[in-house]
Amino acid sequence: MTRHLSTFCITATLFAGAITQTTRAEDTAPRWTPKLYGFCMEVSDAKKRTLPQQAEMLAELGFDGVGYPLWLGDSLDANLRTLDEAKLPVYHLYARINVQQGVKGLDPRVSEAIGKLKGRPVTICALMQGFPPGDPRGQEPAVAILRQLGDVAAEADVYISIYHHKGDWTESMLHAIKVIEKVNHPRVGVNFNLCHWLMVDGDKDYRPVLRKNAAKIFAVTINGAQIGSKTWANGLIQPLDRGDFDNRELIELLREIGYRGPVGLMCYGITGDAREHLQRSIGVWKKIRQ
Repeated sequence: MTRHLSTFCITATLFAGAITQTTRAEDTAPRWTPKLYGFCMEVSDAKKRTLPQQAEMLAELGFDGVGYPLWLGDSLDANLRTLDEAKLPVYHLYARINVQQGVKGLDPRVSEAIGKLKGRPVTICALMQGFPPGDPRGQEPAVAILRQLGDVAAEADVYISIYHHKGDWTESMLHAIKVIEKVNHPRVGVNFNLCHWLMVDGDKDYRPVLRKNAAKIFAVTINGAQIGSKTWANGLIQPLDRGDFDNRELIELLREIGYRGPVGLMCYGITGDAREHLQRSIGVWKKIRQ
């Protein structure tokens, strides 16, 4: 009996020690602090700033990076140099893909541009267009296109993510998830775009969707938003200091599910001087990510 008791005590002590070590390791692990990049902030800027001026402004305000359309041709090299000089990483480049045209209709400059992005922490966000939302005719060509782009992305060590967008073939994130399941490519995932989620799927709870599909969420964009609104400006897209959507809860959920990428601040349609609303948003953001 004594021998068994001693063995039990030793085992319990070792087990307790293992738990303590694990707990200490978790306590000392660095907490994820997401990076924020400006996205579409140039579209409605009353000051009509040039790309160098936009980069300078974002860097001065404390943004970690930027997102733009995928530039094709010579403009890509020139614009990347501008951002490099400002020490402002590009995290998000979006491209419109016509699903109806299939792989043969894919602009070869898209693959060429992706190849030039090697070594950059960028996700190529694909807006899948050409068919009405959810039209089953789009599935076969979309899967073929995304697999091809996934292979190109793998060579460049970047990622492809479906940008679900109101009016697109993949306007619903839920549909986009089904598409990437068919694609089944390690470099192809899906966005969580808050404003488009609220416009299309806003009657549903986003939290179980993100938890279930955490491994395939490759990009996230947020903004201030008024829940239940069906307008973009002053409704589903506002600076972070406006609206009633709880972005802090969203960021905590992203931490919980293991998302470690950057977060984009959607600014489409926000009028006035971009510096003014960006400054307000970055102030709120600093409190959110603490």
